[in-house]
Amino acid sequence: MSHNRRKKAWPSPVSDLLSPGVIRVDDTTEILTLLRLIARNETVLRLENYYKGLPVSYEATILALGSDYAELRCNRYQIACLYLNRETCLVGDEIAVPIAAQVAFLRPSSLSVVLHRFQYARNKIGLRNQIRVQPEEPVVVHLRLKNALSAVQGLLADISTEGLGLYLDRSLFLPRLYQPGVEVSLTLKLPISVTPARQTGNLTITTGDLTTRFSREQIRGLNLGLEPGEAQRKPGVPAGQEMPSGQITARGILINLRPELHSQRYRLGIRFFPDERTRQTIAQFISLRQSAIIREFKTLYEAISQLDQA
Repeated sequence: MSHNRRKKAWPSPVSDLLSPGVIRVDDTTEILTLLRLIARNETVLRLENYYKGLPVSYEATILALGSDYAELRCNRYQIACLYLNRETCLVGDEIAVPIAAQVAFLRPSSLSVVLHRFQYARNKIGLRNQIRVQPEEPVVVHLRLKNALSAVQGLLADISTEGLGLYLDRSLFLPRLYQPGVEVSLTLKLPISVTPARQTGNLTITTGDLTTRFSREQIRGLNLGLEPGEAQRKPGVPAGQEMPSGQITARGILINLRPELHSQRYRLGIRFFPDERTRQTIAQFISLRQSAIIREFKTLYEAISQLDQA
């Protein structure tokens, strides 16, 4: 994908949704013709994004089409995700190959977005079958290869009820040992329950506060206004008391691996076979993270809408 930035376009990080290479004019023309057909037939169109591992996909309506752009109306949570991601993927019954696009302009108060730089996302195969979420705080994973004398430590990248992603420091990675298909065992603790959220009343923030607090640099990776630990607090637990974290021990298979040289680490994909108790623990963690992320989206959307109207 080309890294050149157009003056009116927001900068966008490199995404796995986009095919390598420059934007093809033929693709753009063909895609806009297809979008005109979808608009005329009023066919269902959806946008797809991910935020902290959670899939975000809602229906969108085409409002206007130009020579190289399309304006769409979409869900407020999608707007919040577009604000952070700066790109999305379009899917629908009439779209044979998913379409990747970048955000040119966002109007949060009117729930509209202008997309441009369209191309076919040939590497995109649709939403994951399993919901996979990222931890808010670092979670250490103890990983042992079959027949290895000792375990190594990595950091949890994301987790579902059927597998997880793991970051392993480059210094610990031995190519001859870490091969797809190798059997592994792993142990980790998930923070599944803490104290309930306190009531804070209505949120009141000045425009100046919003500009600083909800700048993209401040937002990425933050809990968007929630108190430390508040994202995972569970109703019914007395204040000041915490339930123990969820211990997980499972066996699995290394499915894939990918170097992330800029971070001096490797990302390992592991499929495991949890028992029912472990599956329930993971499901509880996923549910808590989903709830926290939805609260983040609500807070973010309210904030950027106020900025849009300022």
